[in-house]
Amino acid sequence: MKKDFAIILALLLLPLLLRSSFIVSVATMAVVYSILSLSWFFMEKEAGWTSLVHSIPFGIAAYALAINPVLIIPAFLLSLLLFTALSLSGREKFVFTSFITAIVFWYFSHYITLSVNGGVVGGEEGFSFLSIGLWESYLLSSSMLLLFFTSFALIRKSGLGLKIEAVRDDEFAARSIGINAFKIRIVSFAISVFTATVAGVCYLLYFGHVSPEIFSVEIVLLPFVASLIAGNRWASPIIGSYIIVVVSRAFSGILPETHLLIYAAVLMLSPKLKRWWGASAY
Repeated sequence: MKKDFAIILALLLLPLLLRSSFIVSVATMAVVYSILSLSWFFMEKEAGWTSLVHSIPFGIAAYALAINPVLIIPAFLLSLLLFTALSLSGREKFVFTSFITAIVFWYFSHYITLSVNGGVVGGEEGFSFLSIGLWESYLLSSSMLLLFFTSFALIRKSGLGLKIEAVRDDEFAARSIGINAFKIRIVSFAISVFTATVAGVCYLLYFGHVSPEIFSVEIVLLPFVASLIAGNRWASPIIGSYIIVVVSRAFSGILPETHLLIYAAVLMLSPKLKRWWGASAY
């Protein structure tokens, strides 16, 4: 974890040293998506639930803040309730049901509208919000990334972390020693969903606009792909998110959909990547 922390700290400090607005803008995107990917990684690695629905707490938070900031807490609770309901289908079916739910949510997000001063806002155009600025967004999102990364490290070493791992490894055995498996599941979901919610808030505060694109398949798959790219360490989802954002931005002038090629390549090679990273861990 110390090595991972050093890598992350270096990634976050580099744009500040270079003082380039373009580099900071790219880095801010990478950091926001890193928070989202880290929330996914915690749920997959620690809790043992592979999700394809993290775009929902991410997107709902951004929409809630854009519409009315007081909706943030209900947005978090709604996302947590959704995760809990989907988990009732079991771990094996959770991946499938979560992906279908994410696609359905993306479809219906095009019809989220509000009547403002006699006009209609939202829909495919989305909602606007006042951006806090480039440097402020970078400092905020970077601080949140460091906070969550450190918090996850502390949770892993705590009694709660041991209970989460016990439930992940064998729910029946965990129940036999007095652990409330369902309660621990909710707590782990809450931690992951809260992290994704903060990522959505950082997204809106930086871009100043949110649209149905935030629920797209590209966002659904991003945490999964990012984690596969860079291995099975805690820094992996962060490094992977940086790779996706930086490479996509570097080739955007030549090939605007570069990230889709990255997705396709990683997904096709995913079985080999999992075996390779798994072998390198020993």
